[in-house]
Amino acid sequence: MVEITSADDGAGGGYKHDRRVIIYPSYINSRCSVVEGRRIPKDAACDAPNVLEIRDVLEKSMKLPCEVEDKSYPKDFWQRGRVRVTIKKEDGSPIAREFPTRRAVMLEIARLVPKHPGRQPGAPKDKKTMPTALEILTQFSSQPGQAGASSG
Repeated sequence: MVEITSADDGAGGGYKHDRRVIIYPSYINSRCSVVEGRRIPKDAACDAPNVLEIRDVLEKSMKLPCEVEDKSYPKDFWQRGRVRVTIKKEDGSPIAREFPTRRAVMLEIARLVPKHPGRQPGAPKDKKTMPTALEILTQFSSQPGQAGASSG
């Protein structure tokens, strides 16, 4: 599932390097500016994507192997989640000819996320979503014995 290659510079200090591409939702979010992390044109970006929608699009529509990780976006600590996508084989050739680069993958994700079943009218609202920063803070502060919890 994880493609890790070994590199050796001749000094015996070989290391493992993950060759997958990382995609944060901010990369394709039309609400973000370039300074905030958007990496594609605003007119091609989609409105407020989340990692679960990105994962569904990658696995079901684009047929690319991916994995969701619970990591924070460096520019915005409260934004949780990223997706690691494998776009190239071991020999360096693309898995899908339509998506040879990370930019092509991001543009296609941004095109398909608005068509995600969870965004269609009448879609069930009980689908699992990533918790918001406020939900995380509320849950954390309500647990007794934790820092920030009110001692009653």
